[in-house]
Amino acid sequence: MTASTLHRATLVLLGATALAGSALATAPGALHVQRVEMVDQRGFERPMTAATMLVPAQWRYEAGVQWRIGTQCHPTQNFRLRAQAPDGSAQIELGPGEGWGASSLGGQVQDCMPGAFADGREYLAGWVQRYRPGARIQGWHPRPDKVGPPQQMNGPGSSMQARQDAGRMTIIWSDQGREVHEILSVYTQVIDSQSGGAGMMIRSRQGKAFGVLSWRSNKGPVDARTFDTLWDTFRYDPNWQARISAGNAAMARENIATGNKIMQIQAQTSRDTLNAIAQRGENARRTREEIADGQMRGYQARDASTDRMQRDNVRTIREVDLFRGSDGRTVELPHHYPHAWKLKDGSFVLTDSASFDPQRDLGLAGERLQRAK
Repeated sequence: MTASTLHRATLVLLGATALAGSALATAPGALHVQRVEMVDQRGFERPMTAATMLVPAQWRYEAGVQWRIGTQCHPTQNFRLRAQAPDGSAQIELGPGEGWGASSLGGQVQDCMPGAFADGREYLAGWVQRYRPGARIQGWHPRPDKVGPPQQMNGPGSSMQARQDAGRMTIIWSDQGREVHEILSVYTQVIDSQSGGAGMMIRSRQGKAFGVLSWRSNKGPVDARTFDTLWDTFRYDPNWQARISAGNAAMARENIATGNKIMQIQAQTSRDTLNAIAQRGENARRTREEIADGQMRGYQARDASTDRMQRDNVRTIREVDLFRGSDGRTVELPHHYPHAWKLKDGSFVLTDSASFDPQRDLGLAGERLQRAK
């Protein structure tokens, strides 16, 4: 995949901290951004764009989707992205997701990484220990706006709670004697369950991190506002997501049907032995998958809503606004900046300044965009 195939849209963010290799010579303090497509080459009968995200223009990058077939715990589809500044001083990377698990019975839970992380902060702290040994954690900033409410499910002799978490962590570490500043962000889902029988209670926890997004620089701190702006531009492609959701839903229906048959057998025979407990644990795992898929499909379904009020709510949650030009066409842009312009070359400018003039400041003609009602 080459950069020339991915310059479908560009963005200029004025007022952001300039980072090495990314500033425009004609606009000091600006960050120029390009749109990257993460293409799923092998998941279906033809390559499909799975997700998109903005990264700094002029940076070299690689992007795609990796499948992990046969896993019970880890995410099956993993988005990969690596972009690097021209002078090598900064890098953005989106790594694969992973799952973890712990049980009161001890031992490994399925093929999960051993762990009992309760939320994104605990997971990232463990991630830093593994991948950034010796790094100093500077702070954690939660993003509750990116997640939905917890879900609780109760059944005969069992209960289950699923919750989501998102946030970013700032760290400092040393690389060959040079100080490196880095921001990490993650979206996680944790499911706690318990089931009992034969005089004992089994408690378990399973969690997933859907990839860690990082931006590091050896020339000073990364601007948090700029990081959040780019993080918020990550989008699943609706066609790809629909194919994934349809497949997950079909498997979930089969799992639920199988689980119901098992529960009927257990009720008829009243066999509340350890073997039955283990089977209910397997059924619980399948139910967790259904919950996880339902939450993800519900989150993504907001993008497909045709109701105007719902669309406005979705844009608020996704931190984007709809802007309209004089030709009547609309475009979604991050709402972190109050003013938007479309330039003659097809790129966009987002700025805090109401007095910004693209002809004066950038030498390019442009049109001020209006927020669509």
